[in-house]
Parts: sequence; C-alpha cells; structure tokens
Amino acid sequence: MLVKVVALLAFAGVVVAQDQPVCSVNQLFNGQICTCAPGYFSSANDESKSRCEDECEEVYFSFFTYGKCVGDIFGKVPKDQQPACNLRCGLRFRLWTSIAIFAVFAAAATTLLLLLPMCISSCAACLHAKKANKNAKRVALEAQSQPSKDQQVATMGYNPYAYWPYYGRA
Repeated sequence: MLVKVVALLAFAGVVVAQDQPVCSVNQLFNGQICTCAPGYFSSANDESKSRCEDECEEVYFSFFTYGKCVGDIFGKVPKDQQPACNLRCGLRFRLWTSIAIFAVFAAAATTLLLLLPMCISSCAACLHAKKANKNAKRVALEAQSQPSKDQQVATMGYNPYAYWPYYGRA
C-alpha cells in the first residue's frame, strides 16, 4: 500500500514537472512564465533595464559609491548561448573616492620609503655604540688590572744614583 502511494506521488510530481517550462540560467518560474531571478535583469526589455538602473542607484548610493548596471557578466559565453537575464547591479567607487584611496596608498608607500633608511641608520648607530661601549669597558678593565709605565714610575722609590755610572757601585 505504501509503495503504491509513493509511486503515485512520484508520478504526480513528474506530471507537474512536465507542465512547467524549463527556465534558463538566472531565471525562475513564477507560476506562469520564467522571470529573472532577484538581482538579475534583462537587457532586451527596456522596462527591466530601467528597473535595474533604478534599483542599482537605490541600493548602492552612498557618499563613496554608486550602483551601475553591468551587462557583460556573460562576456566569455557566445552571444547565442547567453541567458536572457544578463544584467546585474555592480558597485562602483566614486571618482574622488578612488583618488583618495590612491593618495592614502601613495602616502603609505612614501612613508615606508622615507622611514626605512632612518630605521637602518639608527639601528647601525645603536650597534656601533654597543660595540664602542664594549670596547671601552675592556680598555678600562685592562687599565685597572695592570698599571701603566707612568704608574709604575710614579710608584717606584726614588734612587738618585740609579742612572749614574759612577755612584752606587761597589
């Protein structure tokens, strides 16, 4: 019994499916005819084209952007195989927005180009200072550990006859 009901429902679905026309890409069956899916418009129909322009202006209009109908979304498909619904809203930047974005990127690149040499030179100066400090510590430690010739002479006892050949000999 259950098998008969399932078979009957499947047959009814096939009969209903045969009554519906097969819609092409970007089209939906609205119960009577195939119409463009939401967000898609037909360039062949003037009403659909104007509706596309109106909707694009309304949806994407802002201080930075505007909307425009794009008709070349199927540009790589041959003309005879393109679907009827071949228009879609596209987001476009306003001219001053594009200029401002370019200026920001140019300023960032310029900043990097000017900052890198300064960073490299300050890093090199830091490394040289570190090396000089290490060398100065080494010299100071050597000076403390063994006295110099001047310090040795200064600390020697005074012998007035040390350098005369006549005196101080036995």
